[in-house]
Amino acid sequence: MEQSVREEALKSLRQGNPPPDLQVLKAITVGEQAGIWNSWRDYYLNDYIACGGSKVKFLTGKPGSGKTHALLLTLEEARRLGYVTLFANTRRLRLNKFDSLYQAVLDAVDVEDMVTAYCSALIGRLGYQADQLAPGQNFFSWAQERGRAADSLRREIQEELDTLYQNRKINHNFALAFTQLCAHNLGLRRLADGQDKILQEWLKSRPLPAKVLKPLKIFIRIDKYNARHMMASFLHLLRLCGRRGLFVAVDDLGALTERSPEGRALYGRAARNEVYESLRQLVDDFAGFEGAFFVFAGRTELIDDEKEGFKSYEALWMRIQNEVSGKRPNKFADLVNQDLIVKDFFTAETCLELQKRLNEALGPGSELLQDDFHCFLDNVSIFSPVRRVVEAIVSQFEAGGG
Repeated sequence: MEQSVREEALKSLRQGNPPPDLQVLKAITVGEQAGIWNSWRDYYLNDYIACGGSKVKFLTGKPGSGKTHALLLTLEEARRLGYVTLFANTRRLRLNKFDSLYQAVLDAVDVEDMVTAYCSALIGRLGYQADQLAPGQNFFSWAQERGRAADSLRREIQEELDTLYQNRKINHNFALAFTQLCAHNLGLRRLADGQDKILQEWLKSRPLPAKVLKPLKIFIRIDKYNARHMMASFLHLLRLCGRRGLFVAVDDLGALTERSPEGRALYGRAARNEVYESLRQLVDDFAGFEGAFFVFAGRTELIDDEKEGFKSYEALWMRIQNEVSGKRPNKFADLVNQDLIVKDFFTAETCLELQKRLNEALGPGSELLQDDFHCFLDNVSIFSPVRRVVEAIVSQFEAGGG
């Protein structure tokens, strides 16, 4: 392993965070079969979401219980399976306005790739293969060179684009912007210089002057009032473009209840309630989404704090609380307890396996006895036993000069 990667991984572990390098992250992962990410991959990403369903999950746990670790592993599985993915943090992404989340999702998407994918499928439906075109050559000119009459070809392409525009699952303005990009890509109607970028920026919810949108027959902007409808349009179109769907992981939801060292709340009461209302609407609207999986993760204070946590906003709490609870983790619940998952598989033997994997991934460290791990597991602390063990092992690396 490169020295820089090793040092960066150790630095993250010292801070109680998972290593940023994916190979290191996978190498030090223990309890693979018990981890929540496996269930999410098998029952949601590979099945329910892939078939067009949508789901919103909340993952809570103590600091260092592996919430971010689980999100990153799920994110990689989703990316591998062909999903568009987004990893965001509540400290940087303001969730009190849904258009902020919409914009973050579209920023993670290459709109030109979506247009190319849709046009390739359209060309296939017309009986041709898109890979026969030379780079930079448009389909309309290419087909005419091979004997297709311009009028009949124009009519067939327009009928295909009209079908997309008239699709009731896609907002008319969203469909209008996208079909204009497709017509430009296919060579049916060329846009003026820069207009393709304007349409892409509009789809990404960028503020644009009305004078540049008017020639494109677009008279609205994407904002907090229509962002959900635009998200539903995007999700349906994403699958028409050959992608399996969308996976969004939002970490550090506990920032909603935290305060700065000066005692100032990161989110005021009004902003926090706006976030809870936005989440409530997302939970209610997920049936209208197609192929979307949202996971929000945060500390247990989100459950325990009745004044500022989920319970302070009854409309949200009534929708996500677990009506039946027990000592064993319920991986199908909308509100998943990472502490119960850890407790279910994290034993002294697992600790030793973790130490072995860390040694193999990051280099040899000092040996810790099994009795030492029992002490870590039994010690009362606000931190998860996973974090306490990792901190102890990392300290051994440092003591050994690693």
